[in-house]
Amino acid sequence: MADVLSGVASPADVRTLPEDALPGLCEALREAIITTCGRVGGHLGASLGAVELVVALHRVFHTPQDALLFDVGHQAYAHKLLTGRRDRMHTLRQAGGIAPFLDPRESHHDALAAGHACTAISAALGLLSGRRQLGHAGHVVAVVGDGALTGGLSFEGLNNAGGSPLPLVVVLNDNQMSISANVGAIPALLRTRNARAFFESLGFTYLGPVDGHDLGALTRALREAKASSRPVVVHALTKKGRGFPPAEADEQTRGHAMGPYEWRDGKLVRSRGGRPTFSEAFAQVLGDALERDPRVVAVTPAMLEGSALTGLKARFPDRVHDVGIAEQHAVTFCAGLAAAGAKPVCVIYSTFLQRAYDQVVHDVCLPGLPVVFAVDRAGLVGADGATHQGAYDVSFLRPLPGLTQWAPMLGEDLAPMFATALQAPGPSVLRFPRGTLPDLPPELASAEPQASRPSTSAGAPAHGQPAPDALMVSGARWLKRVPGSRLTLVTLGPLGLSALEAARTEPDWSVLDARRAWPLDEAALLEAAAGGHVVVAEEGTVRGGLGGAVLELYAAAGVAPRVKLLGMPDVFLPHGDARVQRTQLGLDAAGLRHAGRTLLGEEHR
Repeated sequence: MADVLSGVASPADVRTLPEDALPGLCEALREAIITTCGRVGGHLGASLGAVELVVALHRVFHTPQDALLFDVGHQAYAHKLLTGRRDRMHTLRQAGGIAPFLDPRESHHDALAAGHACTAISAALGLLSGRRQLGHAGHVVAVVGDGALTGGLSFEGLNNAGGSPLPLVVVLNDNQMSISANVGAIPALLRTRNARAFFESLGFTYLGPVDGHDLGALTRALREAKASSRPVVVHALTKKGRGFPPAEADEQTRGHAMGPYEWRDGKLVRSRGGRPTFSEAFAQVLGDALERDPRVVAVTPAMLEGSALTGLKARFPDRVHDVGIAEQHAVTFCAGLAAAGAKPVCVIYSTFLQRAYDQVVHDVCLPGLPVVFAVDRAGLVGADGATHQGAYDVSFLRPLPGLTQWAPMLGEDLAPMFATALQAPGPSVLRFPRGTLPDLPPELASAEPQASRPSTSAGAPAHGQPAPDALMVSGARWLKRVPGSRLTLVTLGPLGLSALEAARTEPDWSVLDARRAWPLDEAALLEAAAGGHVVVAEEGTVRGGLGGAVLELYAAAGVAPRVKLLGMPDVFLPHGDARVQRTQLGLDAAGLRHAGRTLLGEEHR
């Protein structure tokens, strides 16, 4: 089987294989995907379910003359293996290695870069229209999962494509899953005989449903689609995680992102971290709030697993809403909940919140509704790379009137900050990173034992009231305050711990945890400016972030300390180890110490 795959260097080789060699090729592809994800992790389940589909696509269509656009790219590992990247798949999602999603810079067989869902149909129609306008031949195929049909952008594309004379081919990879099981009316409709009427009413020729693991049936349907002179949908029924028993048995996600893992004594053993993550800690704090106050409601756009909400969904099925891959709807749904008197909490990744910016502005901030945004994956995200780096949330949210932005440094900060946000009369953001919780530094445990304490009350407070010992917070927090300090390190989020470490060897340095990206604690920051030197460090873009806000404050106040800004640079950062990237960006203790000494003219020390 592996020998079959070793002889495939490009899609042209797939087309020259005899029919009886194709099942072996599919088996070899699955083996390679399972082995790769076992070593380095990755999006396993969707790619296993799409193996026959990818092989059939490359049998019928000729990339790059024909363009294949995979929605998101979770399902495209077989495509990577068949397009000249097999020998480098062991570098998947690692710094300098194969990209986690598709990228034309990596291969000319990748038609368009994508890492977010629902983009493929619109992009494919635009690509096909542009090619026709410029006189280029070739077909364009959009491969979308049924999960993408929970998102509005897919329907905008379907509406436009169905009314177009262009022969766009949409391949619907229907496995009844997003990351987890799909929600809503459309995924349910797809498994009924009304699916044909649905797509035909939108102007598409409908072919299917086809067994997505039957190469012969797939090839015949795709050839018919290729010959069409009008838009067509090929509806393929697949099974996420197919061919890997642990993934098939995983009822929650069908092995969406399993690994690294290995086989020991015939059993699957997955490597797991021992410490809870920020996501898990926030889910616990959110669960406490749901228990205390019946007005609290959680909403997430298809991120139950990623944001550790599956347990809360089981406990509060009517108050934890998974609305599917529909970020705009999630935010405006929260606006409606808030207008009705509920306390909605929108749990959403930083880069997914980008997709709902107008709703944040128009539907939440403009009317001043008390929605809490729990912004997960803020900052560097590691292996998911450029499409998922949480670089811009502080910058694009900071200008919005009435919106308060909180950033916990420690897990112990989550409960008091969340309690404060829930009691606020307007909208709030609580941004936290991907990663495990850090330890509480001993100097903070002894100096401010209550400043970050989570709720531990055994008694249940009255409905609608915060926990009696959930300390409300406001303003910045001095982690180290030195009278007559020459330099202050100002940080946001967990970088405060690196700053505290950097300042331990510097007796005349202070450290200020801003805690809020906006509004600023002006008094604390002006005190920091009095020393004449300020380093502002944040895990987000330096353009328009916390550092920019500090400079605006100093300009308005007429003070002019020397200021150094550290953060994510003006580029789209690729995938890699987030810890290594922090070091490269100077956001670890050594980097902050170097920045401070350089600002003071002492870089030789």
